[in-house]
Amino acid sequence: MTLVGIHPTATDLSMPVLDLAREAVARGLGSLTLPEHTHVPVGSLQISGDWRMAERYQRALDPYIAAAFVAATTTLEVGTAISLVAQHDAIALAKAVATLDHLSQGRVMLGVGFGYNREEAADHGVPFGQRAAFVEETVRLMRALWTEEKAAYEGQFKRLPPSWSWPKPAPPGPPVLLGGRGGERNFERVVSWADGWIPMGETPADAPLAGELAELRTRWTDAGRDGEPRICCFLRPAPQDELARQLQRGAELGVQRMEVLLEDRRRDEVLPVLDALAAAAAAVS
Repeated sequence: MTLVGIHPTATDLSMPVLDLAREAVARGLGSLTLPEHTHVPVGSLQISGDWRMAERYQRALDPYIAAAFVAATTTLEVGTAISLVAQHDAIALAKAVATLDHLSQGRVMLGVGFGYNREEAADHGVPFGQRAAFVEETVRLMRALWTEEKAAYEGQFKRLPPSWSWPKPAPPGPPVLLGGRGGERNFERVVSWADGWIPMGETPADAPLAGELAELRTRWTDAGRDGEPRICCFLRPAPQDELARQLQRGAELGVQRMEVLLEDRRRDEVLPVLDALAAAAAAVS
């Protein structure tokens, strides 16, 4: 079954996230995920010569606190897409995510990624060239705390001596999806330590995605992983017929979750997108 939802960059100036969540529920939508940037160093906006970091990330709400408010007041599945987990204390983040999953009765998905802002990572003590290893070890340590009665972990950067920690999330813990471009290295990572993939920059209707998903599923099976990798795709805001095309194609490709990108739009801009998405979802169900 495909879950259809929304992906805003909730800020202090956008449509209030709780109002947005309630409007989503009223239209029969099922999920809400949020991105993460703790801060944006002033000198880091220009990431490369032709790519400038979106200024909305300067105002982004903390995704875990916002998700907790949404989970407490609606029936939506909540989560991150993506969280820069390397920039967190892994033990404390494991507790926070487990608590959110426990209180929401298993309605949490954790999308994780490496991040592209070198200065932001440095402010958290994360060496930019080693951030992928930091993310992997953070996930592995958290999963130990979520699934083992007496948890322990020993990595290059993260360490946990034998420890107790409750509550445990709903078994086997929130699904962890790696956000990033397709390709051999990221697919190896998904198969090794994640539960699925969030294709960044591609919608279900984009031609390359079908081949990438086939490659990932082959690698998944060859590695002896059970079931299939979970896939979450983003949709670009569009008229109802185009959204329906994206949703239909996603269903054909076996994408389990699709969310429309709302960025930091205000109420008068958001509601027509929600209406079109809900109508498109009804048309293809």
